[in-house]
Amino acid sequence: MVEFRDWFEQTSGKPPFPYQEHFATQSELPILLDVITGAGKTATVVLGWLWRRRFYPDQRIRDRTPRRLVYCLPMRTLVEQTYAEIEKWLKKAGLEGDAELHLLMGGAISKRWDIHPEKDCILVGTQDQLLSRALNRGYAMSRYRWPVQFALVNNDCLWVMDEVQLMGAGVRTTAQLQGFREKFGTYGLVASLWMSATLDSELLKTVDYQPDLNRIHRLSEEDESHPVLQKRLQAKKRLVRAETVIQGKEEDTKALASEVAKLHIPGTLTILICNRVTRAQAVYQELSHLTSDSLLLLHSRFRPCERQELNQKLYKFRVGIIVATQAIEAGIDISAKTLISELTSWFSFVQRVGRCNRYGEYSDGATVYWVDIDTHKKQLAAPYQVEFLEEARKLLSQIEEGIKDVGPLALGSVKPELKSVEGLIPRKNDLLQLFDTSTDLAGHDIDISPFIRSSNELDVAIAWRDWEEGKPKDSVSGALRQEELCRVSLRQAQAFLDRLIKNKSSAWVWDGSEGDWVKASRLYPGIAILVKRKDGGYSTTLGFTGNPTDEPNAVNAPVIKPEKDDSDWLTEIKIYITLSQHSHDVELRTEELCLKLNDSSLPVPLLKRSGRWHDLGKAHEVFQALLTDNRLDKQTGGPWAKSDKMNRGVSKRPGFRHELVSALVALQQNEPDLLAYLVAAHHGRIRMTIQPVPYEKQPDEPNRKFARGVWEGDTIPAVDLGGGLEIPEQILSLDCMTIGDVEGSSSWTARAIALLNEYGPFKLAFLETIIRVADWRASETYRNDILGETDA
Repeated sequence: MVEFRDWFEQTSGKPPFPYQEHFATQSELPILLDVITGAGKTATVVLGWLWRRRFYPDQRIRDRTPRRLVYCLPMRTLVEQTYAEIEKWLKKAGLEGDAELHLLMGGAISKRWDIHPEKDCILVGTQDQLLSRALNRGYAMSRYRWPVQFALVNNDCLWVMDEVQLMGAGVRTTAQLQGFREKFGTYGLVASLWMSATLDSELLKTVDYQPDLNRIHRLSEEDESHPVLQKRLQAKKRLVRAETVIQGKEEDTKALASEVAKLHIPGTLTILICNRVTRAQAVYQELSHLTSDSLLLLHSRFRPCERQELNQKLYKFRVGIIVATQAIEAGIDISAKTLISELTSWFSFVQRVGRCNRYGEYSDGATVYWVDIDTHKKQLAAPYQVEFLEEARKLLSQIEEGIKDVGPLALGSVKPELKSVEGLIPRKNDLLQLFDTSTDLAGHDIDISPFIRSSNELDVAIAWRDWEEGKPKDSVSGALRQEELCRVSLRQAQAFLDRLIKNKSSAWVWDGSEGDWVKASRLYPGIAILVKRKDGGYSTTLGFTGNPTDEPNAVNAPVIKPEKDDSDWLTEIKIYITLSQHSHDVELRTEELCLKLNDSSLPVPLLKRSGRWHDLGKAHEVFQALLTDNRLDKQTGGPWAKSDKMNRGVSKRPGFRHELVSALVALQQNEPDLLAYLVAAHHGRIRMTIQPVPYEKQPDEPNRKFARGVWEGDTIPAVDLGGGLEIPEQILSLDCMTIGDVEGSSSWTARAIALLNEYGPFKLAFLETIIRVADWRASETYRNDILGETDA
């Protein structure tokens, strides 16, 4: 059998450091990984997980290593680089088909990563995308798939939080979620690992999580004496205060650009890190007039197409001047001779310094200049708090007067005052409320943004397209795609929207309940809006500017259907399939999936039966009419579960949900509540509550109950679901809609809450996911492109 050292070197191109080998081969993983910048933390964790999952000699360790690695980062640029590195490692290890790799960040979400819950998988994403999914309110995705991805990132996972000093409120949320998983229980093991050389480990202690903080993995004496690490530890970085001071004046930009041009040493790399995108853009433009050296602008407000091109340039950029923002603070594998940084929080400054003389390659040393900011003007401190900048200024001044060095060994002796982290922590009741994915009566959702980031760090996504006057037409009605979205701060997006409205233009947002584009009247974190290209606001050179004269290039991306509340894209395949056949297919796919998951605690017989039951409601005359009214050749031989592309039926009851019928009949046939819940939830629309929607057709009788296109007293004909399961004719009752018990029978919501209490949110969502994935796969059997056509 291959040894870890040989495998690691073959995969990464470098032999492992002692701490990396110990991480992969020890019996239990740590909670904290505390090593210096540039020591290979990402390779340690990713390759360590792969080794433990796929190659560890002891089968018990392989079985106890979670199936999914969730790699959580605070910024998109870190995500892109990490993803690229892991992609190379998987290819070199020959594991591309055995361990899937997926990207989740604003403007780039892997499609259909959730269809293979039985496979080993690595998810690399921003804290916004990953934590929103862990809280069942996934950003930039269909709300009806929230429970599936909620299940997959909370069961059978190793969560890794990297560069946690930049995560803000998200740090404590990750800790609290680990506590919830341990408290409520999960399918498969779930663990969390935080990585940082500057984290106050006490921040990980919450009301529901009390970790053993002795489980810390650090460099050993053997590591510190290793020639490569020793060179990095002893790297010298002279600290000097810059002449420029940011005072909020027009001259600031020119003064800073002039000083950068003067400090740059020809033939070497200089990096300037600004705190704001707008200042970085302005300094970049000024520098283009002051120097003939190569320039590169790097920040987070570019679309993926431009950002990909910038990243390719960055990885090869070794001589010239890089103007950047926090996007380059951490994780970027680049090393400058001269680094110039605006005053920032101490922990961010430490990260920025890591981009200078990173490997100790400048034997004569390198220089770090810090640019002071007038913190008497509070608005200049953003995005940081004034007290954080003042503390950093105090520490930097002390270093200037003393050791004048900010290399790794020197920084190790600096002890800043630890600050509390702003932001809310989700509590038990929050999590249980978030399990319910239905909106309130006004159509609003619970706002999870305070659990993810501080209030000044929230983003909106913007896309630009061409269309004629009025609302977006059919030609541009496809769902917004990752390739065209630019992330913008909520404040900047609101200012841009206000300017559009002032100029008699509009931004548009897709409304699933209406099945159409509507004018955006209120922006909130995670929303994606569409504007006309001619309204400007984006430069391919500078990124988002908000300037109406900056008109972006068009982005060509495939069109996928946006999701409506009454959509059921899985119904339309290549051929007509009977309800009996489809029920058999889903039961079979459910059994196959459970076998591959290999978890003895799964209720496999009930899951298989749920698969057989799930589409019984399609026998309802409303659904059958949808499939056969304009197809005389198909009005016999049914009932049908699937139709071909020639079918163009229109529902007689808008909003009709066949899965509600399935659940009601299951209750009337005294099937277990869990089965009824799973068949109701298999499209993500009916879960904890049953309630009408505004646009649906109402019965003529004033007191007749109705919900989601299903009416009290509807008759369901006798149905043969195959496998010996025959259901007699039923007359539907909607009594379970009523709050409280009716004639000794519990309401739907009471039953759902009881299931939530019995199984816990993570296990219950995972059981939902098994049925949904089995249904997807059964449908895909007859049309392999169907899952790529929709966001549902």
